[in-house]
Amino acid sequence: MQKNIGALDKNVRIVLGSVMLVAGLVFQSWWWLIGLAPLITAIIGFCPFYVPIGFNTAGGYGSTGGYYDQSAKPGKLGERISF
Repeated sequence: MQKNIGALDKNVRIVLGSVMLVAGLVFQSWWWLIGLAPLITAIIGFCPFYVPIGFNTAGGYGSTGGYYDQSAKPGKLGERISF
């Protein structure tokens, strides 16, 4: 399992997951359960939802913004994803 979560992505997941966890516990709702997902993925450094789309924020080309991992999907050489 190769890490695919970078520093910025990890920090955002920790903050949002913590807020959801605390809100769920304070208001006694199911939000604490949803808050566990970003916290767990931040701790292990791997997001399974990034794999099918080939997204990786862990040091892509010297940035923390993320990049399209060409090795994740077979395709033509030089093919890029467009948003």
